[in-house]
Order: sequence, then C-alpha cells, then structure tokens
Amino acid sequence: MPRLFGREYSARELDVRIGRPGQVGGVQMLTLDDGRARGVRAFDVSSGSGLRFTALADRALDVCALEFRGIPLVWHGPGGVAAPSFTQSGGKAFAENFFGGLFTTCGLANFGQAGVDTYGEFGMHGRINHLPAENLASQTLWAGDSCTYEIAGTISEAQMFGEDLTLERVLRVELGSNRLAVHDIVSNKGGTRRPHMILYHCNMGFPLLDLNAELYVSHRSLRPRDARAKDGMKDWNRGGEPDPSFAEQVYVHDLVTCADGYARAMMVNQSLDDGRGVALSVRFDPTQLPAFFTWRMLGVRTYVMGIEPANCQTVEGRVEAGKAGTLPFLEPGESRSYDLSFEVFGGRSEIERALRLFDRDTSSALISDTPGAGGRST
Repeated sequence: MPRLFGREYSARELDVRIGRPGQVGGVQMLTLDDGRARGVRAFDVSSGSGLRFTALADRALDVCALEFRGIPLVWHGPGGVAAPSFTQSGGKAFAENFFGGLFTTCGLANFGQAGVDTYGEFGMHGRINHLPAENLASQTLWAGDSCTYEIAGTISEAQMFGEDLTLERVLRVELGSNRLAVHDIVSNKGGTRRPHMILYHCNMGFPLLDLNAELYVSHRSLRPRDARAKDGMKDWNRGGEPDPSFAEQVYVHDLVTCADGYARAMMVNQSLDDGRGVALSVRFDPTQLPAFFTWRMLGVRTYVMGIEPANCQTVEGRVEAGKAGTLPFLEPGESRSYDLSFEVFGGRSEIERALRLFDRDTSSALISDTPGAGGRST
C-alpha cells in the first residue's frame, strides 16, 4: 500500500477521499513554451511522497529536474532546455544544449570527446540526448493496493551508411515512493556490427551539493584521469566553495558489487531540510554498466558533481577505446538492457539507515589506503 502523509492507505481508502487521482500524485503531460524550450513535450510526475520530476519526451525521455519536498537536488545547465531543432552538428553541440538534470543519456554510439574513426565522425557524448521519443505512452497501473506510474517511449538514432540503433525506455515510480526506476533496451536494427557506448550523466547540484556534501561510492579504489584530478584527490568526494578558476576533475572507479547484486553511489548533505538532511542515491547493475566515473566541477554556475555509470571503462572516448580494445559493439539484431534507479532519503533516521546499508554492503570498499575513499570509519 502507498504510504502518504504519514500513514498507509489502501486503494479503497484513497478512492473515497479524493475526487481525482491527481489530487495525491500522478503524471501530467505538458508542452514547454518559453525560449529555446518552446514546443518541447514533457511529463511532470509527482509520486505523492514529496518526490517530483520532469521527463523530457523530446530529449530522449531524460529527466531534467528532480526535487524532494520542494528542495531541488540536481544541477541545471546555464543553457537550459532546448528543443531538438537547436542542435547543431559538431563538437560544441553537447555543451550548447546540456541541461544537466537528474540524468542526461550519452551515446548510443559514443560517449566522451568528439572524433572520427573507421566507423565515421561523431560529436561529444553522442546524439541520443538530442533526439525526440516516439510511440509515447503514460499509464497508471493499479495492482491490488499498489499503484505505479509508468512512462515509455522509443528513440531512434539512425543515419544512412551509419548506425541504426534504438533506445526503448521505461520510467517507473510508485505512488508514495521516493524511488524512480529506469529500464532501457538498446538494439541494433541495422545490418552491420556497430560501436555502442552509453553513459548516464547524473548531475548532483545545489543545495544537495554544497560545503557539507559528501559522496559515497561502492568501490575498491579510484584513479585520477589526469594531473588536475590528481591534485584534487584528497577532496574528490566533497563539495566546496564555487571557484571561477576551478578546473574539472574526473575520476575512474573500480566498482564493488554490493550484497544485493548492484553497485551504488550516494550524495549526502546532512544540513538540508532544516538540518534533518537529504541524500540522493543512484543504484545500477554492474554486469550491465561495469564502468563508473565521477566528475567534480565546482565552478561558478557550473557547480555540479557528476555520477556516471557507463558500459565502457575508457573515459577518454571512442577513439581511445578503439585503440585500447575496450570498445563495445552490438551485432545486427542484438539488444542490451540497462537498469538503474534513483532514490531520495529524507531525515536523519532515513539517511542513517541508508548509510548503514551502504556500509554493510560495501564494507570491502571502505577499507582503502586511497585518500577520501568515500567510506565511513567503523
């Protein structure tokens, strides 16, 4: 049964108390109508627990906003949401149209830097996030006393003499829940073997990210991508003051599988919500997404901590993955599934419960000589 306003309600108990289901939670389809976002189709979703998010149908059904009890938890890029018609070819397309949000999908044929290889030319972080979904559907599903809101769509990334890939995406959240589940299936509809890289660019932002924020990761170790990241190793998982001269720091993690078969990362800020604290967790299947990166960028207006599960260990991108022999491929007719979920924990007791589970499940990760390993002392 959904838990709402401090108690559980059966389907019948709710039905006799409300005029329409949307009174306590639900899905509303809308169209944005300002600036570069004009005409973008979107879904506004409320779970009834204080969790609210916006999924953009015309940007791959990525989630551009997330809040809990009115507190925004994710970073919004300075360019805002833009319709697909504003996408230009070339290496700057991603930066010009990166809205950040809970997650931006990078892929399907590449993530990382722009470049060219034997399979063709490609832009930074791929094309999928700039493409609209089709076959859209939203529904409210009751099963006994449980209610699930579901949004689905298909996104096609195809070109003549190039890739013919599809992303089938389903977003699910239960009434009364603080958890959003994402289920993706990527398929090669073409007749030739094609590169397939995918990365979920999750973007923690103010006020969740602030001076007192700390990031926990289920890992054994981490390494810096470059010299700038090496200089920031001692603070890799912490917030700080916005700094106009801050240079991005990227870290590559060696994941640990937790007791439930998943890997996870969680950002915690004990100072939020009048001192009660708020945390946001990302959980994913490491057999599907074996790579994990973090992006620390404490600049002015680019004040964000990126949490990035991916299917390829080479953070430097497709060209380097090809050289290293780590580039994933999809054969004709082949499909792969990806599952991840986001959960918000509000209040000290809930956060402590989540941290205890995190520590228990990742105890092998927390015994580390790496500075700032992200664990809690025991």
